[in-house]
Order: sequence, then structure tokens, then C-alpha cells
Amino acid sequence: MQNKLFLIKLTPIITDRGFILPKRLIIIFFSIFICIISAILCFYKHNTPKRYAVFAGFNPNGTIPPYVITYLKGLNEVTNGIVYIADSSLKEGELKKLKSLNILYTSHIRHQEYDWGSYKRGFNWLKENGYLKNADELIFANDSCYAPITSFKPMFKEMSKRDNLDFWGDLQNTQFSNHIQSYFIVFRKKIINSKSFASFINQVTHHDDTRKYITKYETKLTPFLENIGYKWDTYIPYKQLSSLEASDKNSYPLTLIKEYNHQFLKRRTFTSLLMISENIHTLVDYLHTNHPQTFYDLINEVDKKHIPPHLLDKKNETKSN
Repeated sequence: MQNKLFLIKLTPIITDRGFILPKRLIIIFFSIFICIISAILCFYKHNTPKRYAVFAGFNPNGTIPPYVITYLKGLNEVTNGIVYIADSSLKEGELKKLKSLNILYTSHIRHQEYDWGSYKRGFNWLKENGYLKNADELIFANDSCYAPITSFKPMFKEMSKRDNLDFWGDLQNTQFSNHIQSYFIVFRKKIINSKSFASFINQVTHHDDTRKYITKYETKLTPFLENIGYKWDTYIPYKQLSSLEASDKNSYPLTLIKEYNHQFLKRRTFTSLLMISENIHTLVDYLHTNHPQTFYDLINEVDKKHIPPHLLDKKNETKSN
């Protein structure tokens, strides 16, 4: 009898106002829905790596330029927090540009150890404040690039499948040694908690000759970690780019962006410091059409000779215009 009554109470009621579910059935459905959503959220939280970034910057005029904010927003999407260390001072009021971002700590003081000195300071701050104890990944990134061109999410999704790696980066260079280029490197748990890694980072010091930062740190870190057993690779495997002759594949920015979902455009592209093997006007025109955020981030920074004539009137505009 009780079962029959229960079935009657749960039976939907049809009236002249339409189909009505009884209150008890609504509560049951709602409870099941909440349980399903909670399970999904728990699964997502459990399977999402805890990831932090150290972002190294240099602001020669004491400001945080738009392209840096774009970069930090991109990192914000894929991290649990960012430490932003600049090897330069900052004008009053500039920090308000960071308010919408999850910046755990920031410092803008001239330390004269360039990006590697900023990496060292950021790494030690995260370690001393307990963030690295349970971290799955640690990013070292610097402001030498316009990034991300679209989003970092697909890159991290792709690299999550390569769980045999202990560290990885964006591109490899073979000059001096086979190494990950230091503008973007990701370290995983084994390395984050390695005494050898901490020792290497903490040996960074000031050098009058800035080339020392390349020969002592950038080109040495990858073989150093490899020699003690850590496995590495790059998002775009070097062998896939074998048809591109230069050792620094950033010399082919248009090809990388169009064909390989490359998320970085070196700022040196628009200087004499990087030999570019493609037409700069074609690159800038492509960015204007396909990646306007990057276009507007760079147009007011680069020499007008790099801007196609029909786009020169875009100077002093922003993407929101």
C-alpha cells in the first residue's frame, strides 16, 4: 500500500494548466543534478595540473606595455598564479594594470641579472611561500615575445598527453648545444622539487657580458637536466622543422604561426638582432587580418618601416577601436 501511494505521489499531474511535476520529484531530480555537477567539478579539479608561472620582465620606461598585459592574461588562463619579477623600476600607478590578474607577487627593482635573475627570484619566492610543494608544473616565461597569438590552452592540452616528459618548452635551438629556448620552459614535479635544479637556478649571478646569460644558463640548463636523467622535448618537435634552415626557428615567424599553431612572436623579429627569413610586411598584414590582438600590441612599438603602407593609419589605435 505504501509503495502504491508513493508511486501515486510521484506521478506527474496533468491539469488544464499543463504538465506539472510533483514537488518531491523535482527535489529528487535537483539533488541528482547537484551530485552530477559536484562529481564533474571534483574530477576536473583532480585532473587539472596545479601550475604556477614566473614571468620575467624589463620595463625600460617604467611602464607595463599592452603586450605584457596580453601575455599575462594568457598565462592567467592556464595557471593557478603568477609571480611577475621585472629587472627594472616601475612608475607610480602602473600596478593597477595588474588588478584583474592572479598575480601572487610582483617586484620591479633593478637587480641586473636579467631574465635568469628574475627566474631565480620568482622560483625562490614560490618555494619559500609553499606554492611549489604540491605544484605539478612551473613555467618560466619572459617578455621577449608577443604571446599568446591565440591561447596557451591548446598547447598545454597537447603537452599533457606527453606525460613521459619531465620538462618541455616551445622551441629547440641547436646553437652551442641542443637546448630549449629560455623564453618559455615548463618544468614538472620531479624537477620542481629537485635539489640539482634549485642549485642550478641559484648559481645565477650578474655578468657584465650579457652573452654569458646565454652560454652559462640558457644553453646549459637543458643538457644539465638531461645528463642527470630528465626527459625533455618541445611543443613543436625540432625534426618537424628540418626544412627551415636557421638554427633558431623563430626566423620563420609566419610559417610557425600559420602552420604549427605557434603562440609566440619574438619581439626581435622587428630588430636586427634576429635574422628573419620571411617578408615582414606579409607577416604584419597576416596578423592584422587573423590575429588583431597581436597586431595592435606590436604596431605602436615597432618601426614604421615594418608596417605595410596601407596599415600605417592604424598606429595609435588599439584593438578596441
